[in-house]
Amino acid sequence: MKKATKVLALLLSMAMLTSVLTACGGDAAAETTDATETTEAADTGAETADTTAAADTETEAPAADEAAEAPAAVTAQEGVLTFGTNAEFPPFEFVAANGVIDQYDGIDMAIAKQIAEENGMTAAIENMEFDSLLIALQNGQIDAVIAGMTVTDERKEAVDFSTPYYTATQVMIVKEDSDIAKASDMADKKICVVQGYTGETCVSDMGYDYEAFKKGTEAVLELVNGKCDVVVIDSATAQKYVSDNEGLKIVEDPEAFDSEEYAIAVQKGNTELLDMINSTIEAKLADSTISELSAQYLDADSE
Repeated sequence: MKKATKVLALLLSMAMLTSVLTACGGDAAAETTDATETTEAADTGAETADTTAAADTETEAPAADEAAEAPAAVTAQEGVLTFGTNAEFPPFEFVAANGVIDQYDGIDMAIAKQIAEENGMTAAIENMEFDSLLIALQNGQIDAVIAGMTVTDERKEAVDFSTPYYTATQVMIVKEDSDIAKASDMADKKICVVQGYTGETCVSDMGYDYEAFKKGTEAVLELVNGKCDVVVIDSATAQKYVSDNEGLKIVEDPEAFDSEEYAIAVQKGNTELLDMINSTIEAKLADSTISELSAQYLDADSE
């Protein structure tokens, strides 16, 4: 009997132990399951967040691309309109002790200042090499170009031009005793031009060899020093150089050189700025302000 009782007690103890172990195992499994589900939920949340962020990024990316491609708007928020120029083209743009915009003076500078002021803004100038102007414009470094720039079909493919404000032509600067009387007489002469100017294009189209300089003053100095025979350049600028250097004269050849128009360039599609510029130019042409400015600077150069 005692033995049976002991056996029964042993069986009861084992049953209780099994029950306890099963309960612990169930809690551990539940905790493990809960932890797994929590981890999976966290992973799912992270994936959802990543997916949402990626979706947001993908949604915003085209807008950023479009903004990069869109032309720069008028910088009205800063109140400054920045013009690019090449201040080596008197009487249109040159450096002076007291310019109309900082140290920059000339017909174009006076026009630029009026455009800005008429629209409640301040004009600023970035002076650079002529060949760099349109690149700087397309890159958004400047708002517009005003530099005695001739409107050409090639340039119109890259930028939009304002209403023309000045008509000019190419002429030849020679020494007073020169035998050059027309463009064809340059055939066997040493010719100087300014790089990027219309004069270079004209001489190149004629098939003549030439030497190009960065500045008009450098090209004219070659002529003054007897190192070249002729300089081809815009008429108004030629007048300035001839008045500043004794022994030089201007030779015209309307049959060889067509008239050309100067205008202000803006980025393609920047209609807001273009309309603003055109409004001022057309008003200043109508009331003869631009004609008076041109006469003022040309007369000053001839004194």
